[in-house]
Amino acid sequence: RFPDDTDRELNAIQKIAQEAGAVATAVSDAFSTGGDGAQALAKAVVQAADQPSHFEFLYPLDLPLKEKIETIATRIYGAAGVDYSPLANRRLQLYSDLGYGKLPVCIAKTQYSLSHDPALMGRPTGFQFPIRDVRLASGAGFLFALSGDIRTMPGLPSEPAARRIDIDAAGNITGLT
Repeated sequence: RFPDDTDRELNAIQKIAQEAGAVATAVSDAFSTGGDGAQALAKAVVQAADQPSHFEFLYPLDLPLKEKIETIATRIYGAAGVDYSPLANRRLQLYSDLGYGKLPVCIAKTQYSLSHDPALMGRPTGFQFPIRDVRLASGAGFLFALSGDIRTMPGLPSEPAARRIDIDAAGNITGLT
């Protein structure tokens, strides 16, 4: 809840969520009261998470990697087709050859458009969706294709370097190198 939100607005949002099948709804007052104001929302999230799930991928996992990418690009993003860079083609072949072809695929792209191009607003259609690279996140169990000018965040190692930082008895910071 923000200061300008009315009870009427919040009730309308909760009603729409319930009609759409929400297991539980709650208003969060975390903005004004901190963590205590999010207690009801946290309980609603836990209640929803405890429900059985019937998740299905958009595509069968045994579909070839290129077809998974093309399914996402055409059915979700509105693309007419997909163009692969030579690097993306090599990586897709490598990951398939190494036995990673049945993993799910995610796509990293601009957050400003359903396309790869932040200038294409709304629901663009008929464009070619470029894939410039494909990377493997074997520990997480998926591959991700990169489209457009997007940067990805590095994952943390199982033992973050920050755990080695300390201050010795003389007040010197250690563990930074």
